[in-house]
Amino acid sequence: LGNKPLCEGAATFMDDGQTDLFAEFALPEMEGAFDAQLGLPLPNVYAPAPIAFVRKRDGREEAFCKAKIADAIFRAAETIGGQDRDLADSLASAVAIYLSKRMGGEVPSVDHVHDAVERVLIYMAHAKTALAYARYRDRRARVRRLREGDLRVLLGELEEARTEREALGGHPDGALLVRTSGDTITHWDRNRIVAALVRETGLEEPMANLIALEVEQQIHVARIGTLTTSLVRELVDAKLIEHGLNEYRARHRRLGVPLYDTAHIVRGATPDTIGKSPAVTDRTLAHAVKKEYALAEVFSEPVAEAHLRGDIHVHRLNQVDRLYHGKGDLAAIARDGIDLPGGGAHAQAAEHADTLLAQMARCNDLLQEYYTEGVQWDAVNVYFAPYLNGAPDEIIARFAEMLVYEFSYRAVVQGDAAAPAELGLCWTVPDALHDQEAIGPKGAVLEKRYGDFTHAAQQIAWAVLEIMIRSAESGMRFQSPHLVFDLGPNFFQSAGHDRFLAHAARAAALRVPCRFRFHRDGATTNPETVLHQITLNLPRAAYQAGKESTLFRTIDTLVHLAAEAHQEKRDFLDTLIDAHGNGPLALLARGGASDFDAARAGCRIAVAGLNECVQALLHQPMHADDEAAALAGRILDRLADACDRESTLRGLHIAAAECADPGPGHRFATLDVQQFPQSARRTVKTSPERPALHYTAGIRLAADHALSPIEAARFEGELHAKLHASHASTVPLPEGLPAPEAVADFVKKAWRQTNTPGLSFV
Repeated sequence: LGNKPLCEGAATFMDDGQTDLFAEFALPEMEGAFDAQLGLPLPNVYAPAPIAFVRKRDGREEAFCKAKIADAIFRAAETIGGQDRDLADSLASAVAIYLSKRMGGEVPSVDHVHDAVERVLIYMAHAKTALAYARYRDRRARVRRLREGDLRVLLGELEEARTEREALGGHPDGALLVRTSGDTITHWDRNRIVAALVRETGLEEPMANLIALEVEQQIHVARIGTLTTSLVRELVDAKLIEHGLNEYRARHRRLGVPLYDTAHIVRGATPDTIGKSPAVTDRTLAHAVKKEYALAEVFSEPVAEAHLRGDIHVHRLNQVDRLYHGKGDLAAIARDGIDLPGGGAHAQAAEHADTLLAQMARCNDLLQEYYTEGVQWDAVNVYFAPYLNGAPDEIIARFAEMLVYEFSYRAVVQGDAAAPAELGLCWTVPDALHDQEAIGPKGAVLEKRYGDFTHAAQQIAWAVLEIMIRSAESGMRFQSPHLVFDLGPNFFQSAGHDRFLAHAARAAALRVPCRFRFHRDGATTNPETVLHQITLNLPRAAYQAGKESTLFRTIDTLVHLAAEAHQEKRDFLDTLIDAHGNGPLALLARGGASDFDAARAGCRIAVAGLNECVQALLHQPMHADDEAAALAGRILDRLADACDRESTLRGLHIAAAECADPGPGHRFATLDVQQFPQSARRTVKTSPERPALHYTAGIRLAADHALSPIEAARFEGELHAKLHASHASTVPLPEGLPAPEAVADFVKKAWRQTNTPGLSFV
């Protein structure tokens, strides 16, 4: 800071007729102990003890903090383009020395501190910063008086604004026009800003009046003739930030897509809209707004920041008002027909199989609007069996063709608006249905049980497979439906199971979208409805932890955060479910089209990159040796335990799961290479099929593992057994057309020799 007289900048300031400000500053002949660093006009005494306390306006004393002074100086300097933080710290030191000498050991008030800051800034040749600080101080004083209810201040502000506007030659308020979001033009009215701030943010009316007034002043100075409501909102938000009212600004901000991005989306110039229809661009724009809303309003700031950082991945933010996964209830449709609110769907119980199919397809369309993943229909062939029992083979074949084409056609028409439907096919009737009274034409409850229609159910399953196989052999592969073959203990003991398994294996070899799902306990396929899924970035947790014990604590923290996000999503969905038929999710509350039950719906906390997590700690993949495999198991055990604790704590059904979707793994790897370059570059993966950076999906082995397919399924099966909700082991097929017999044999071995919950062939 230097021991020097006034510099040129300060002298110039004095020449502007303001030398009286420095009349009291007569340079002394002697200096105190610290005056060698600060050439200010101070009393001719040695420096007293530093200032320890400051007296607040309410009389309380609190510790003197030089950092607060530095912050205030820096903020004032920023308003005029200043960026030197070190200089602000030095000036704050000067203020502290000045105060210690001027106060002579007395405790300064807040106003003493403000006066000292302004005097030091002026004397040290920072006149512009001093003026900016004075304006900031004055504005804070006005805000404080407004908060204390001094309406005279507000009236004075109004009169001042009117005078200033007249001096500037501003146009009268009536000449200022505003184009509203409702496609109308109206005259300017400052009271609308006040009303909106009070209504939307809860801001007190006097403060809202001040904000509106300052916005009006800014508009008149700029001489804008016609405004838009979006511009007015932006100006109001800027004023809220200027006054330090960030909490209110967050409630007031507008959600939307920048004009530049909107133009590219509408023109089909983004990855999601290239070559797509206007309906797709509609959805893309709507999804962008919903994603903003989710991060701003549905989820708390810690959850939103954790997602944006890449610690966790909150799935389907752009569809935050939907459930994650659910299934249709074909039995309810067969018994009652359909009568769904808001969907325009009403029909009596079907008399014929094709009518029931049409009702099922219609319900699938409606339900898909409520779920982000495809709707699942279990034991489809079993429920249709009473309608086709005893029908000729050609009738059953034609029905199977209708079933496949119905879902395939809808997938083509809807495009990427809906995920593929999953149709469950059973060779043996599940135990839970075997002795249940069957529902037949017109919703009649039959004297027979579903187990009595086993042969008809098998005919339908075979015919559906036949249609899918013929289409694949002709080069046409359907996007939907996806087939799920449910195999339990009874299956491998039933007559003809080898023949059906070979038929299903042929479909898998032809890469028909299908999955083999194992039910080792003989339970029926009745997965819970899933409200939401959140995936944890395990590799990053390992980078940050460095050792196992710390990793486990990090996992606990992440699970707690994910559980908090689930609670927030559940609370939000509760506001959308209205049993009286008025809420957006009323269809689910009414029942009849799905098996949704909010009380038993689940939440999933999934993991991505388990293999890379182990690799980051042990520098080798998780299948390398027993130590690595054991660590992978302990990580999943810790995850499951943490999920159980959060379930008990929150009253939610939180399940430890894996993330089969490769998307979050790609996102995590991309972010981690930027934030943890040294650690991440040793573990991230690329492949010819997926050149982008990624982590191994879920709990799967890395693609370059040297294990045989059955050894890999066995290894992954042990990990699957530690989770509450698992998907399937993915088995890569050799190029060309694999032998269906080999695929069928592998399914049998996996059933007997592994704990995997299922198999998918790719």
